Amino acid sequence: MRQSENKQARFSEDYKYIYDSDGNKVLYDDPRVVHVWPIDTSETTSHLMGSVFKKRGWNFRFSGGTNTEIMQYSKKLCSGRECLPCASLTGSTYRDIVEKRSKDEITIYYNLDQDGPCQDGAWPVIWDTFAKRLNLRNVVFLANPSLKNNFLGQGDFFATEMAIAGVVGDLLDEAETTVRCLAQDRGKAMELFHAETQNIIKSFETGLKPLEKALKKFVKKTSKIKLKATVAETPKVLLFGGLNVMFIHPPITEFFEERGIITKVVDFCEGLAWITSEYVTRYGVQRGLMVPKEQFNIRSTFLSFLNPKNYNKVAFNGFKSRLHLAGFDFFMKKYRKIVQKSGLLYDTHIPFIKLAETGHKYVSTNGFNETAITTGRFICSINDGVFDGLINVDSFNCQPAMNAQATLRPLANKADIPFAAVDCEGPWISANQKRLLDTIAVQA
Repeated sequence: MRQSENKQARFSEDYKYIYDSDGNKVLYDDPRVVHVWPIDTSETTSHLMGSVFKKRGWNFRFSGGTNTEIMQYSKKLCSGRECLPCASLTGSTYRDIVEKRSKDEITIYYNLDQDGPCQDGAWPVIWDTFAKRLNLRNVVFLANPSLKNNFLGQGDFFATEMAIAGVVGDLLDEAETTVRCLAQDRGKAMELFHAETQNIIKSFETGLKPLEKALKKFVKKTSKIKLKATVAETPKVLLFGGLNVMFIHPPITEFFEERGIITKVVDFCEGLAWITSEYVTRYGVQRGLMVPKEQFNIRSTFLSFLNPKNYNKVAFNGFKSRLHLAGFDFFMKKYRKIVQKSGLLYDTHIPFIKLAETGHKYVSTNGFNETAITTGRFICSINDGVFDGLINVDSFNCQPAMNAQATLRPLANKADIPFAAVDCEGPWISANQKRLLDTIAVQA
C-alpha cells in the first residue's frame, strides 16, 4: 500500500455538509456532488431511493447489480476473504469510479456502517484501507444514513422517505413477480407495468400525496392485466436469509419462474428494520432486558427514556429506534392496503418484532446478527401458510447465515413444507444446486 498523497474528503461533525479535499465546505446539493447508491436493491427500489435524493435537488446515480463483471471489479481491491455483500459493494463502487465518475466530481458512496458482530463491523477499517489504496480526491466512502448521524444531518423526515421508498419498492417487486409469472401476454403486461412504475417513481420526487395518487392509478391500470391463473392457485416460493439474498437471488428466481412458480425475495425492508432495531436491542440489554418482548415494549422504552438517570444518547436512540420500527409497520400496512387492490399481491405483512420474538425462542437476538431473524422468518412463514416452498439463500462465507442453516435444519425436518438451504459464492448456482431446486419445484 502506498502512502496516501491526497487528503480525504469527509463529513462535517453534524453531517450537514462535507469538506472537500481542499478543506472547502460543500453542501449536498452542490452541482459537483453526486450521491451514488452501489447497494444491490431491486431496480425499482433503487430508483425510488433516487427520488428521495432528487426531491432535495441532490444528484443521484445508481451503480448496484451483482454480476460477474462486478465480482471481477471487486478483485481489484478485495482479498477474497470478504463476505459476498462486501465484495459486491466494493465491485459496484470501483466500477463506478472507473466507468462513471468524472474528474471534477465530489462523490459520496453509500454503504452500511453497523457495529458487528458479522463482517460488516470491520467495514469502516476495510473502506479506510481501500480509500488509501485508491488515493482519490473528493471521495467520501461508507456514507450510511442512521440514528448515529441523524440520517446524514437530514433528520427523521429523510429517514421516513427512505423507509417509504423501501416499502413501496418491496410491494411493487412482489406485484412484478406475479405479472412475470402469470400474465397471458407477458411482453405487453410488463410494458404497462414498467410505465406505471415509472410514474410512481417520478411522483415520489414531488411528495407523499402525489405518490399515493400514482399508486392508485397503478392499481387501476394493472388490475386489468389478464392472468393465466389466479394468484391463489399458483405455487409460490419464498427466498429468505436476510440482506444476503438480494446479492445472489437472480439465478434462483429465474429458475423457479421458468417453471411457473411465483418467487418472492424476502422484503428489503425486513433488513432495514433489523438494522434499525440495533439501537433498541442494545439499549434493552443495557437495561437488563434479555428478551425481545420486553426490549421492544414501546411504553417501557419511553418511560425509561424519560427517567433523568437514563437521559443520554443511547436512551434517546433506543426510543427513536422503536418509533422507527412502528413506522415500518404503519407504512407497510398503509401501502399494502392500496396495492392489494391490483390483485397482484399475495404475501401478508409480518411485523419485524414478531419475527424477532419467534426467532429468539431458538437463538438469541442479543448477539445482534441475522440468525434469529432468519429463523423467525422461517417459522412465521410456515404459520402464515402463504408459500408452498421455502429456500434459505445465503452467501457461503457469512457466519450468521451458516449459523441460521444449522438452526433451521432440525426445524425443517419437523415441518411439512418443501425446504432447501442454498449457499452461494456469487450470483450463480451449480448443477447440484439446480437438481436440489428442481426437487423443491416439483414438491411446491
